[in-house]
Amino acid sequence: MRYFIYISYFGKAYSGWQIQKNAVAVQQVIEMALGKLLATAVVVSGSSRTDKGVHAVQQVAHFDLVTPIDPTHLAYKMNRILPSDISISAIRPVIADAHARFDASHRKYAYTIVTEKDPFYRDKAVWLRRMPPLTLLNQIAAMFTGKADFEFFSKVTDATKGFMCNVEEAFWLQTDYKVVFYIKANRFLRGMVRAIVGMILKVATGQMDVTTLTQLIRHKPEVRPTLTLMPPHGLTLMEVGYPEALFIQ
Repeated sequence: MRYFIYISYFGKAYSGWQIQKNAVAVQQVIEMALGKLLATAVVVSGSSRTDKGVHAVQQVAHFDLVTPIDPTHLAYKMNRILPSDISISAIRPVIADAHARFDASHRKYAYTIVTEKDPFYRDKAVWLRRMPPLTLLNQIAAMFTGKADFEFFSKVTDATKGFMCNVEEAFWLQTDYKVVFYIKANRFLRGMVRAIVGMILKVATGQMDVTTLTQLIRHKPEVRPTLTLMPPHGLTLMEVGYPEALFIQ
């Protein structure tokens, strides 16, 4: 049987989602918990490779077991032994070839900024003293919607397979002194959301003109611009969506 497991985590203590040498990753902690409870080695494959310090309200991974289990009971037992900064919200059986990464229909991220110093947001938001007007931020954010090549808004690696992404939503919301950027797309490249937030702020504060930004989104200039990544702790993976046909019950 194959199962999807829904995971939430506060990323401060971890090197990211994916297992790495000489560092503790969320994937490693999940696999260890499953192995302990099921008395067998279990490998989980995640939907998104969040970076060091990035959080997740909903990360999804899949794993396989020979013997069927009670998903609700296993989720409860995992929450009993997992550290306080990781929790399991659900485990759902899926069809045999369902894949947490490749079958995802969309992913949604949020980047949080606060304009007042707040100790409760210290590790989950970036403190900026001033923010441009919300109307201006949303005008610039709208430029990122649609299908485009986002090579200039990502950290390029040898493992990157294409740069085309279809951004369905990109907008800012403000509540008191908290300003949040939301973005939803079929896929994201490494560092893409943090780069987009940094670029929006550059344009909104006059450090880059709109024409240059348009060129970066719609075309490929000969000279690659310097990539400005916002700090990772302001970023949260909010949601991963799947076709309902993948789930058995």
